[in-house]
Amino acid sequence: MKPYIALSAILVAMLLVACSARGEVRVVRQEIVVRLVPPQHLVVGESTLHLAPGAAGELSLALNGSARLEAVRLDGRDIPFRREGGTLRLNLPVGTGERRVTVAYRCIFNDPAPERPVVTEDPSYGVSAVVAERGTYLGSGAGWYPEPTAPPGSRIVTVRAPEGIEAVTAGRRAARATAGGVTTSVWEEEHPAEALSLSAGSYVVAERNVDGIPLYTYLYPENAALADRYLEASAGYLRFYAEKFGPYPFEKFAVVENFFPTGYGFPSYTLIGGTVIRLPFIVHTSLPHEIAHCWWGNGVLVAYDRGNWSEGLVTYLADHLLEERKSARDGRDYRYRLLADYASLVPAGEDFPLRRFLGRVDPASRAIGYGKGAMLFHMVRREIGDDVFFGALRQVFREFRFKAASWDDFALAFSRASGRDMVSFMNPWLERAGGPRLALAEVKRRQGGDGWFASGVVRQEGDAFPGRVRVRVDADGTSRDSLVELKGGRTGFTVDVSGPPERVTLDPEADTFRLLSPEELPATVNRIKGSTALTVVTAPGCGADRDTLALLLRSLGQAEAPLIRQDQADAAALAGRDILFCGVPGTAGIRSPLPHGVSVSAGAFAVDGTTYAGAGDMLFAVANRPDAPGRVTAFLHSLSPAAAGAAALKITHYGRFGVLVFSGGDNRVKETPPALSETSVVTFDRQVDR
Repeated sequence: MKPYIALSAILVAMLLVACSARGEVRVVRQEIVVRLVPPQHLVVGESTLHLAPGAAGELSLALNGSARLEAVRLDGRDIPFRREGGTLRLNLPVGTGERRVTVAYRCIFNDPAPERPVVTEDPSYGVSAVVAERGTYLGSGAGWYPEPTAPPGSRIVTVRAPEGIEAVTAGRRAARATAGGVTTSVWEEEHPAEALSLSAGSYVVAERNVDGIPLYTYLYPENAALADRYLEASAGYLRFYAEKFGPYPFEKFAVVENFFPTGYGFPSYTLIGGTVIRLPFIVHTSLPHEIAHCWWGNGVLVAYDRGNWSEGLVTYLADHLLEERKSARDGRDYRYRLLADYASLVPAGEDFPLRRFLGRVDPASRAIGYGKGAMLFHMVRREIGDDVFFGALRQVFREFRFKAASWDDFALAFSRASGRDMVSFMNPWLERAGGPRLALAEVKRRQGGDGWFASGVVRQEGDAFPGRVRVRVDADGTSRDSLVELKGGRTGFTVDVSGPPERVTLDPEADTFRLLSPEELPATVNRIKGSTALTVVTAPGCGADRDTLALLLRSLGQAEAPLIRQDQADAAALAGRDILFCGVPGTAGIRSPLPHGVSVSAGAFAVDGTTYAGAGDMLFAVANRPDAPGRVTAFLHSLSPAAAGAAALKITHYGRFGVLVFSGGDNRVKETPPALSETSVVTFDRQVDR
């Protein structure tokens, strides 16, 4: 993801752009010098802003409202100023020649960083800025330096810290040295595009060069051995995306470790938490996502006043595209997970149009901005073809590099490249909440002439959306597809095949954004996360203490779910609700079937024929409730409190899976039992009368 930006900060940024358009003083070059004093949580700073010759008028600078100003000077002389909260305003008199404004200040930054963070949809964990012995993180919205309304023409940042504390920010590393007990890092930007963030810590630095681009890792000593893995992977992704989108837009790329869990993509570097960076899959998931943001979101900026397209596009071009490169099946499975997440995580009444997405604030907004956004780009690509789609993206990158682009700019680019009106195609998906509910109806097979055919209707509920949906007919070991244009409530189809049709499948490749029916949804962790009616039932042998259970529920976004004992539960109390059992329920009438291949007993459990009976083993399994369509039952079965403590907070990371096994906190099994529905799959008997 891009750096977490609160919605209020986005609105402030939009207002600042408006102010800039009214002709505020423009900063040609900015020099920032800061000294970090970790024991005191202190930043001591001085910034010099070089203005155009003769510049006069109001200069507005964002600076933390708690900062103590030590000097404000124009061309070496003190000048009056006024402060309005986090804004410093200076009225510059008319003058001649190049003008320089210098601001000296100091400020304490000490947001509490989480010791044992519970995953939430706020990836900042409430930390905007902290200077501490453990490490330093100064976020772009924290006001840690005097920030002009519009980015300056160029920028140089010098960071001085205690010996061994290396600092990283945007731009090219111009110098790095240690002398007299002080480590100095200097970074220069030729094309500043947005506000600065900065990180510092006792890093071990590794580096290499790929096609003229410096690559770095800044890792804490305990993770320094990961440097080669991240450098090698970064080099591969940079080359891959440069071929797809155009030249890498920044002076360097760095993988920087944070001392609390984050996954930020800043201009020219990514900041990943230490507990996350050690996970073996991150190099194949989060890393390419953040590198893709160097083109989309940091290279081409987001016009937030018209919606945030970058998370949907990067989800599609990183997370999805890399799955698709593995195999067509992996790409299809990823798209289906996006549809399932949307249906699981976006409750009725919490949906909103894609154009209104600015940033994720909860699971529903993430499913809309990331998932629906990715699916829209996929549908565009299916409509206009790969060559035209990627050619249009390269044109957008050339045209809007270091400038803000909107959804409309992408729609126009796709239209120009394809010679089709893609604006009319995209607008309904952008401006309407939700999507179509599609279902097969009246499906039949018949023999005619020398062959067979399958016919039926694609039924669309709700508002009509533009596009096409694939219908596949399987017969005699082969498949034949037909693209059905979505036209109103009912669209007929007929597909000719050589032999007796055996199965008809709607949207077999998950190419069309649609609202899955409850019968189509697999039972997954996300069904629990998205539940609006969850009850937690503690049964004998729960295996998780009350604190661990509370942390688990918080991480799943279910901190307010009622918790009752098994002897308080009955069928009436649980009617129409999702259930999370902790332990093995034994009361007749409230126990739902376990997923296929899963069995439990008081001191063990088995998955797919493998028995787990160690003190460090834990099971989390989700199954559909046959007595309550659309509802699920989850089972947490931990064989010791320690096992639950080691694994409970990891469950939320496996949202798309329905069966999870952990041993000693490490994941051993992750599976999702399939869900089939007659609304999307119709199967015929193999035997037919000829």
